[in-house]
Amino acid sequence: MISGGEIVARELEAAGVDLVFCVPGESYLPILDALYERQESVRVISCRHESGAAFMASANARLRGRAGVCLVTRGPGATNASIALHVAQQASIPLLLIVGQVPRDLIGKESFQEVDYEAAFAPLVKHVCQVNDAANLSAELQRALTIAESGRQGPVVVAVPEDMLGDQTTPGELVYHAPERQMPTADEIGTIVSRLAASRRPLIIAGGGDWQDEECAALVDFADRFNIPVCVSFRRHDVFDNHHRCFAGCLGLGAPPELWNVVSEADCVLVLGARLDEPTTQTYTLFTDPKPHSLLHVYPDSDAIGLNHAVDVGIRAHAGRTAVALQQSSVNMQLDTNGWCERVARCWNEAGAPRANAGGMSPEPIMAHLETELSDDAIVAGDAGNFSVWAQRCLRYRRPGRLLAPINGAMGFGVPAAVAAALTHPGREVIACVGD
Repeated sequence: MISGGEIVARELEAAGVDLVFCVPGESYLPILDALYERQESVRVISCRHESGAAFMASANARLRGRAGVCLVTRGPGATNASIALHVAQQASIPLLLIVGQVPRDLIGKESFQEVDYEAAFAPLVKHVCQVNDAANLSAELQRALTIAESGRQGPVVVAVPEDMLGDQTTPGELVYHAPERQMPTADEIGTIVSRLAASRRPLIIAGGGDWQDEECAALVDFADRFNIPVCVSFRRHDVFDNHHRCFAGCLGLGAPPELWNVVSEADCVLVLGARLDEPTTQTYTLFTDPKPHSLLHVYPDSDAIGLNHAVDVGIRAHAGRTAVALQQSSVNMQLDTNGWCERVARCWNEAGAPRANAGGMSPEPIMAHLETELSDDAIVAGDAGNFSVWAQRCLRYRRPGRLLAPINGAMGFGVPAAVAAALTHPGREVIACVGD
């Protein structure tokens, strides 16, 4: 027999969670007691504020591709962390937020710091539940981690009443399910290849957060072999090597007008992992008039396919695995793009090059210096605001280097994300870009 708090620590350890971010609170002390006994395998990072703790867990998740974990106490602690739930939802970040709840006999009485988390957080997360029986805790945590990491990744919330964490129960079987990465079918890959082969001005838009390094390399190889320009969606620069000749820039806030104009001429657009959200499509106007002859959308969640744009081909699959399949299956494809790739890439390169001799207080000399000095595996954490355009337009990213930035424009993300990056990858250069 072990306590509910020990079950939580045991499940996190079994799932390979090595960093837990928190602001300690009395509503979940049994979890902290159990984690104290596991210091060799799970490191607890105590933070000053719940939004910072949850931002740190989000950044940790982005870098690992696995769920980041944050522990917060009830009421104000949970609502302080809610901004990170919105960050994780819009950026498809797997995040597990474990919230201490008031004792079970006080629930439903508007008790001190009581919140109905299932009602409050449902619009912000993939899944939210409250576990009132310690015997169900293992199964619910395993389910929560699976939901967070599978399909379109995202945040989940598990509320745990304070008194339940002290209950003794028989521990369940430790079962961890690896994230689901759905492969496209051979017919779906054949459809993509045939549509691209029939085009003269193809374009790839790559986005989403769940890309492994080898999948990014496969996309670079595929684009290079067939001379296809690749744009990234808003703040997803690190999906494609920005130094590569096929890199055509970022579609989002701060993109130069010349780039918007030229990509609108694409006759076949392959979207890999991007949601075609508001920043990436100029408030949903891109590819509407005129519409490309072929708009192909590959995304892990069928609900997002065709949500904002009518698509010709919708494929529910993992973007990175699709890139690998395209790399392996397109050896006989012939494309004649007649300088199209160079033309698209030129728009971004000419507009984005920082001027080292720019006068006054311009950020350009700083960006020019960073571009020269940063290593290829450096991590840049950006905050929100107009200043962030400089780090997005002037710096060039390549894997394993990364850009961490809030897709939903949440302020306060940059410094916590940078601290979490340094904890996740000790020894790598980490830069936080923060506005005034």
